Amino acid sequence: KKAADANHGGALYYLALLHLNGDDNLNIPPCSPTDFVSRLDAAAGASNPDALFLRAHSRYHGDDGYRQSYPLALRDFLDAAEGGNADAAVSAGAILHKGGNGVKCDQHRAFELYQKAGEMGSEEGWRNVVACYALGEGVPQSRETAEYIAKTMLKNEE
Repeated sequence: KKAADANHGGALYYLALLHLNGDDNLNIPPCSPTDFVSRLDAAAGASNPDALFLRAHSRYHGDDGYRQSYPLALRDFLDAAEGGNADAAVSAGAILHKGGNGVKCDQHRAFELYQKAGEMGSEEGWRNVVACYALGEGVPQSRETAEYIAKTMLKNEE
């Protein structure tokens, strides 16, 4: 609680989750969707990448008290990716890869985000980089590059 009072993003994020779900052992009942949005917005406002990712996910799906908005979800995914969340980079890339629903398709930027995610340790990011090269989406098609990346970066996959 003290860390949250000091605007610590991680503490604010975990308190938001704690209040969303409630905790019988701590006598904390589940909060209302409006209260959860307020708590998660505070954590996201403190630039916590996990809070930004969860808010983006909620905005993408229109749940947990948020209305559906692909442009706002994209913005939060991008901010979370800048904060080091590899899953957010993959999600932002996926939104940009397809476009639609108020978001302009940008396959080259999607490729860059997939590569960033891969460089942050995401196998999903590398799989998408491989697919982009194999299909020529966002980058010039190169099956050789796709095979090389698959062989070197996805060693653990069969």
